[in-house]
Order: sequence, then C-alpha cells, then structure tokens
Amino acid sequence: MSKAIIVPDLKYKSPKRRGRGTGPTGLRNGLKYFQYREDHNTKASPDKLRDRWQDRGLGAHYREIDANCNRLKSQHVLAWTWVISPAPDLMALVPEDQRRALVMDVTERIVEAYYDARGFQIPLYTYVLHDRQTKEGEQQLHTHVVLPGLAPTVGGWEPMYINKRQGHDELFNDIAREEFEQALDRAIGPQWRRLREEPEITDNIPHDIDDLDLWFPR
Repeated sequence: MSKAIIVPDLKYKSPKRRGRGTGPTGLRNGLKYFQYREDHNTKASPDKLRDRWQDRGLGAHYREIDANCNRLKSQHVLAWTWVISPAPDLMALVPEDQRRALVMDVTERIVEAYYDARGFQIPLYTYVLHDRQTKEGEQQLHTHVVLPGLAPTVGGWEPMYINKRQGHDELFNDIAREEFEQALDRAIGPQWRRLREEPEITDNIPHDIDDLDLWFPR
C-alpha cells in the first residue's frame, strides 16, 4: 500500500524541563490543550467537554491525569503522549454515526495490543477524541492518548521505553495499521483496500508522503 491508512505518533514528556513545552509544565499545558481545544484555532464546544476524557484508569480531568503521571513516572519518562490519526479519506467511507465509536475502539485496541506485545499488562491510560477539519475540508478525527512512564507487569511496575533499534516503533506502527484495517473491514467491508492499491508507476505520478506534518501542519 502506497499511502498510510493511519498515522500513529509516539512522543513523551521528560520529568526534567529542557525547553518550551517540555517537563512537568509542558505536560500540564498539553493536557489542558487536549481537554479544551480541538486544534490551535478551535475550542471544544460545551457538549464535547462533557465526558471529554475517556478514562481507563489514569484520570478524567487534566489535574487528575497530571497528578497520576507524576506519581507513576519513570526516571526518564513523565508521560507518553501519543497521537492516533486514521486517514480522513478512509474515515469518510464509514457511516457518520459510527465514526467516533470506531476511532475510540481502534485507539483502545492499539494501546492494549501494544502493551501486551511488549510483555506488559493493560496500562493505566486516558485519551481525548479530537474532531477537526483538514485544510481540504475533510473531517479528521484523531485521539490524543496519555500514559504514564511506568507500566504494570506480573512482578510490579516497570519503566516502559520505546527503542527504535529494538523495533519498538515499527511494532507500534504494525499494530496500529492492523487494528485499523480490521476495523474498516468490520465497518464497511474489504472494498476500501482498492483506495490503497499501488498505482501504475509513471514519471508523472508524485511520491506519496507518509508524514504526520502533512495532516498536522504547523
């Protein structure tokens, strides 16, 4: 498939401040942004502020989440802040009244499958579903997931790190893609795959760009 069907982005906040947007202050400001805004230009409507956080043990308000992340931080990670963003053109194929539930379900499956694959138990986490418009006017549902630096195991709490050399990021991408593929198959059938078939190669066809900045312009 030539174009990404989902863009997952893995970032973290360190316990130490290293510049603007980092450290405990950066985490707290980020949590407030997730809670009260859809993007930099759009505030969340009053109806969307109700039950804003989908709490899976980490908290249902930014203050509670912030406190729990500080309580469950590791030496190097205060909190993980992930973005899970399905491709807008594929989400447009899903009936409108099913889209939010689908993205939420996919988010939870990705988080729990990833931690399971890494040998952890289901982590404490929470997430927000944001609903924004792309520059092209497409709906772009995506989630911001917050997880602490420590994760539960059979033997107790242990740090959770992501090491590219050990393929941890590739594993995450594979799980995200597989979970979204299965969700689309369940929702609309396998015909969506034709939109991701490799085009005939010609000199006039530009290369696809799989880049988070393409969907989240700065």
